[in-house]
Amino acid sequence: MPVSNVVLVTIDSLRYDRSLRSDRDVDPAPTLSELAEKGFSFENAFANGPNTPSSFPTLLTGTYPAMYGGYRYLDERRPFLSETLQNAGMRTVGYHSNPHLGPEKNFNHGFDTFNDGSEDDDDARTIKNVVDEHVPSDSWLYSILRRVWHYLTLTTDTSAYAPATEITNQAIDWLETNWDGKSPYFMWLHYMDVHYPFTPPDRFFEDIGADPLSTRRTADLNGRMQENPESLTAEDDADLLTLYDAEIRYMDHNLNRLLEALEAQDAREDTAIVVTADHGEAFGEHGRYGHHPYNYDELVHVPLVFDVPGREGRRIDQQVSLIDVPPTLYDLLGVETPAAVQGHSLKPLMDGDEREEGVVICTASGGEMLATRTPEWKLLWDREQDTVELYHLVDDPGETVDVSGENHEVVERFRNLLEDHIAEARATDTDLPDVEESDEVKQRLEDLGYVD
Repeated sequence: MPVSNVVLVTIDSLRYDRSLRSDRDVDPAPTLSELAEKGFSFENAFANGPNTPSSFPTLLTGTYPAMYGGYRYLDERRPFLSETLQNAGMRTVGYHSNPHLGPEKNFNHGFDTFNDGSEDDDDARTIKNVVDEHVPSDSWLYSILRRVWHYLTLTTDTSAYAPATEITNQAIDWLETNWDGKSPYFMWLHYMDVHYPFTPPDRFFEDIGADPLSTRRTADLNGRMQENPESLTAEDDADLLTLYDAEIRYMDHNLNRLLEALEAQDAREDTAIVVTADHGEAFGEHGRYGHHPYNYDELVHVPLVFDVPGREGRRIDQQVSLIDVPPTLYDLLGVETPAAVQGHSLKPLMDGDEREEGVVICTASGGEMLATRTPEWKLLWDREQDTVELYHLVDDPGETVDVSGENHEVVERFRNLLEDHIAEARATDTDLPDVEESDEVKQRLEDLGYVD
């Protein structure tokens, strides 16, 4: 059966091992798991960066983050997935609320309809603005007032992002009011609920077999995760993961609503559904929380599922990365892949073919933090400090023992590969426009934990 439409669902901060692992007592993502069972689930899929700014350029253009002057702004020489499909005659629709992905950075390029969730400041944020402007950040009063702000956001229905229900409602509304039932479309939906701060609705704790945390406890954990992670105990980590899993369950509930809406519109039978994440989240692994610039697997191992009409799927263990998503969609749709695309279609793997194991390249901190990954080895290179870490993933999947000192040839091989990557990026270098972030965007980023 031919593919006419594509719905690309991206979930911010969703780890593979908290969403598609089969050994969990309670599955927090039953809808996603069902898609993985009937579709093509890539068990070893890796983001090309450990955070939103470094990952999304690959996912939405099929080019590495460091190309075309870097990823602080998406240069129009990149082969945008949205623009390519728009030029092929598809209607293009995007709904999200991540301030990293706004028009000022050109993420709206190629979309007929694009809503990034911008809205005016509310009272709770106004209170927080006053605190941030007038209270020293290293004072005890600042910590207390910040905790008050977290509490207010939980008790006044305030959020740093549009909740999954709102994103799903926008998608359903577009299908019901703007789609004629025939015109091919590409829809991108980005859910933020699994991203800090974790404030899931109470009903979804029960679905994962847990008791809801109190508002005070939730506010305290969110606050300390960002401001004082050294104070977190093993009990705190367990409660944070409960919050995280409940957010996954809430997101999954809305994924199910979306699929039901597609069924109701008779849009499912010729629509490819793709679900993935831009990166994961750290909960104390390697001594860090959130999504720092280190390309460890807790941040780059993500789910990747393709539900393709008329195709019986299977689990695929081959290592792949998110840069492969755009060329795969072109292949499924029968659209010519732009020459500048650097990823490789996954359709041959879906067809049962084999391909040579490649090397995943990850980028962070504007290109200063790089990594290579194969099924056997992971190399982390801090270019600014000129330090490396090497992990033998077969023996050490948790990346706990740096073996760079005993494997100089392996280090040299991957360093040379990254040097070639840097040279290739420099060959496409260009002057990017200055990005002027509004005060609202800056505030939304800070509310999401992006603090300098």
